[in-house]
Amino acid sequence: MQNKRFGTFDGVFTPCLLSILGVIMYLRLGWVVGTVGLVGTLGIIVFANFITLATSLSMSSVVTNIRIGVGGAYSIITKSLGIEAGGAIGIPLYLSQAISVAFYIAGFSECWLYIFPDHNSLIISIIVWCVLFIITLFSAKLAFRIQYFIMAVIVLSLISIILGKGQGDLSSNLWQSVSVKGFWEAFAIFFPAVTGILAGASMSGELIDPKKDIPRGTLWAIIVSFIIYVGLAVCFASKVPALVLSADYVISIEMGRWSFLVILGIMGATLSSALNMFIGSPRVLYALAKNKIIPFSKVFLKVNSRGEPFAGVVFSGIVALITICLSSLNEIATLLTMIFLITYGMINLVVFCEETMGIVSFRPTFRVPKMIPFLGALGCAGVMFLIDVKFSLIAIVGIVFIYYLLLKRETEVYSPDIRSGVLIFLAEQFAKLANHLPYYPKIWKPNVIFPVQDLTQLKFSLGLIRSIVAPSGRLTVINIIESNYKKRIFNRKQQGEDKVEVDKQLSRVLLPLKEEGVFIESAAVEASDRVAGIITVMQMSKGMFFPPNSIFYVIDDDVINDKSAQNIISEASLEGLGIILLKYNAKIGFSQEKIINLWIRHKSPNINLSILLSLQLVRNWEGRVRILQVVKNSQDVEEARKYLKKLIDLMRLPLDSEIEVLCGEFQEQLLHASPADINIFGMQETIDFDLMRQVADKINTSVLFLRDSKHESALA
Repeated sequence: MQNKRFGTFDGVFTPCLLSILGVIMYLRLGWVVGTVGLVGTLGIIVFANFITLATSLSMSSVVTNIRIGVGGAYSIITKSLGIEAGGAIGIPLYLSQAISVAFYIAGFSECWLYIFPDHNSLIISIIVWCVLFIITLFSAKLAFRIQYFIMAVIVLSLISIILGKGQGDLSSNLWQSVSVKGFWEAFAIFFPAVTGILAGASMSGELIDPKKDIPRGTLWAIIVSFIIYVGLAVCFASKVPALVLSADYVISIEMGRWSFLVILGIMGATLSSALNMFIGSPRVLYALAKNKIIPFSKVFLKVNSRGEPFAGVVFSGIVALITICLSSLNEIATLLTMIFLITYGMINLVVFCEETMGIVSFRPTFRVPKMIPFLGALGCAGVMFLIDVKFSLIAIVGIVFIYYLLLKRETEVYSPDIRSGVLIFLAEQFAKLANHLPYYPKIWKPNVIFPVQDLTQLKFSLGLIRSIVAPSGRLTVINIIESNYKKRIFNRKQQGEDKVEVDKQLSRVLLPLKEEGVFIESAAVEASDRVAGIITVMQMSKGMFFPPNSIFYVIDDDVINDKSAQNIISEASLEGLGIILLKYNAKIGFSQEKIINLWIRHKSPNINLSILLSLQLVRNWEGRVRILQVVKNSQDVEEARKYLKKLIDLMRLPLDSEIEVLCGEFQEQLLHASPADINIFGMQETIDFDLMRQVADKINTSVLFLRDSKHESALA
């Protein structure tokens, strides 16, 4: 499968042209003229060729930017949108090419029955299928040599049709039907005529120079075939009445000066087109198997002594044979149109995305304006729905389903694609738009930066931090590596290795959250001083597109670190970050992760962040919140209850939220509060770590201490 045997003329131009000048040209072009008139036919030819021209230009652009490999259009989509997208399109693309074999054989049978009307159409089709099957198995090179003879016969048949006599009136055939439905039905039947542009690309793995051969051969085939189709349409309209054209599929034979040449041309064109698809489709199947997209991939990777994908040829032959037995030419034509439109649309979409993103890696030697692939993709989608809305929806759902199945499947195949680039590009564009809009607290969600002192802190905090940010918040974990300046100069290699190892450890610890779909970024950062490093990271992060709005910090038991923590928290407040301090209880942890005690002071300045984080914990723990308030005098108890009930209503807290009012000194009442799995307190203006430790010890749970940044609002 790696032999480079074919060039531009024999590997691309000839198979493309012969696939285009096939069954539709001889047996349906006259019918199209009779159905929608010459003007309508020219419109169909121009529109169909515009789609294929846009697709060919897009395909030419891609193949001059990448090593296309085996599989043609499948390879293009795979290397741009990934293995999954390639498979989702490659499977229907393969089926369309395998079914095309039946399509061309059906055309041959129609011509045969014109000569021998008493013969059985199905038997003729099966005999032809057997002959093509044997040729394909024997040698693709032999099949390509036959093409030159067929090309000569087609040229002679076209001369016969053009020189043929007729009694038509061109002016009366200009407009035959004004029915929009009739136009699109005619388009659906005609469109397979121009789908031969993939015949050359399907042989990409065996072309001497695909980057040059595919663009040149395909574009010349389109230009030549367009001229022929327009000329024949005018010829039909000027020589044959519309009623005859619309009723007689074999009119091209009857109007030919030498009918036998037209018959030979039809037979030759249909056989060559069927042969091209018989040769091309197993190679797409081979490419699918190579990337382990399909079941029994090992079977389809086997080739015979001549380099032919034996199992692929056999399977493609079976698909074609089943189609021959079940469908008519018109039915197959409409089905092929829809599948090819989907494939062409995806090729155009790939190029439009790469052009629009402006990525440096996309630098084809054959560049096209991005409006061309955009219009090509739009045209494909529009025509699909104009032809058949129901089938279009079914096809799209089917492709999405295949994509989903492939996405869920584990694969070892690596494919450098642009999917992440597309998403990043869209994120950048939306971020730019968002920067011009005013901030409103309604859009607040927890975007937390977490400077960890060691991985032990991260491990015991991981469950809680996940419950704070999931499902739509973001977490940025920073591990500052303190490094001596002189040592860093003289032992730079060791410093680098240490940093890489810390990065790996961070990634391993955070992996469970990433697998849950939590948006996480992490980095190990070198700094000569830990506090200065954390402050620098915070300051830099505020200028990012997606800056953090809160800092999560763990209070340890070593009072020596209080000064550093004080500096970090003070700087975070100046940077406009909400403060989330955790005092972890190593014996209890977070217990059952169900009950949250939220302590509220009357008119507390930290009430918004406290309520918002409580709601996050209620959601992710599937728990319940209890709101507590301490009053000094018993006569204030009822007033406090009213205040808390009003708070629940205004802040839209869960209906099962409990209220608990305690009377007495705050420190004493900590011992009498109902038990919970975590307690949440607002912070005082002056940070007092000793007081926080006392509170945590008395209440005997893990505790969060919070401070609003003034950007939160639980009322929004």
